[in-house]
Amino acid sequence: TVDYLNPNDSHYAPKLAAAIGAWEAVRKDPSAMRGKTAKQAIAIWLRRHADLYGLTKEDGNPNEQGIEDVSKIANWDTKGGAPKTPGE
Repeated sequence: TVDYLNPNDSHYAPKLAAAIGAWEAVRKDPSAMRGKTAKQAIAIWLRRHADLYGLTKEDGNPNEQGIEDVSKIANWDTKGGAPKTPGE
């Protein structure tokens, strides 16, 4: 693992690590985007892994504002619009 993704590194940034983790995971899993935009698929992945990156509130629920912020950063499809139907 690279230093900037190591939580023990003095320059570790949890939101940066979350963005990279989500980007890599969704990019490698075409089924994650079925019927979703890249940003939606990234947000879903982040909610599932929120506790690993400090993206939770005190009550343990995902921090939706943090997830929204990270989703914008990791989104590679910034054209917007509705997701394409599979096969298009």
